[in-house]
Amino acid sequence: MKALLAGTMAVVGVGFAVMFFARVEQPQEPAPRARQLTTQLDALCFVDANGDDAPDPVLWQDGKTRGRVVAIDGRSGQGLWSSQEFERPDALACPNGSTVLAGGGEEPRLRALDARTGQERWAASLPAVPDEVAGGDGCATVVMKDGAAMGIALSGGEAADCPTAPAPAAITGHFWERKKNPRVVQVGDVEVALTVPAEGPPRLTAEGRRGGASIWKRDLPARAPVSGGRPDLFLVASGGAAVVLGVDVVGGTEPRIIALDPASGASRYEVPAGYLGERLLVAKASGPYVYIVSGAAVSGAALRAIDPATGGTVWRATPPPP
Repeated sequence: MKALLAGTMAVVGVGFAVMFFARVEQPQEPAPRARQLTTQLDALCFVDANGDDAPDPVLWQDGKTRGRVVAIDGRSGQGLWSSQEFERPDALACPNGSTVLAGGGEEPRLRALDARTGQERWAASLPAVPDEVAGGDGCATVVMKDGAAMGIALSGGEAADCPTAPAPAAITGHFWERKKNPRVVQVGDVEVALTVPAEGPPRLTAEGRRGGASIWKRDLPARAPVSGGRPDLFLVASGGAAVVLGVDVVGGTEPRIIALDPASGASRYEVPAGYLGERLLVAKASGPYVYIVSGAAVSGAALRAIDPATGGTVWRATPPPP
């Protein structure tokens, strides 16, 4: 009887241990809802789409050959509105809290959408396909895929100089943005830089600087994911921490979310996040959350809001009602 009891207790103990480690080592995101938003593109910006003074993400739904611009409630992840369907969607930008600029169509065009409704305000013809849009004060600079740039007025879409918009870079676009090495963010009075070596395995290194002087430096237990033959560096400042998105060192495929204390470089947490998938596209911070666009190459990517205090998923976006 004692042997039987001991065996039973051992099995129960193993069961509790499995439950414990499964909970700690493999955190799960919230249960999926019936409809999930997917995208094939890496564009992401923010507006106030419902008047609650909270940032609401804007991105392309679908988007491989056609797609709609959608706005998502930043608090809940529920879709708020979707635009008309675009052929060949490309550039997407939020030059201010009330306007979304979207490029697409059989002929190169840029359309201005109302941030509250998704309805078109105006459409402007462009000399070439737009690649990137930088917002200024009442205007925007549009960079074409051939490298040419032009200014445009937000009031009606007419050509206009836009000296208040950031100057276009020689190489622009979301793909090149995540290739920046080092990647630098400001967290309070500390500048945090994320780097990978020019050659060899793309092991991530982080460094904190205050007033230009290094105060800490450490190798992270993660590598940079690779796309297009180049490493991607994902680093944002959120919740008083420097949040890094990388992949595990051994296999180099499972995503990891790491939060670093800006003053010491110590890890506040290191969370495995295999549910993000192998295709990491975007990590941006706005308001209380870190927003990540990631997924599978075939099925498309999802938008998730991540709590910077824990690394846990707050919500996964759902599309607006049809």
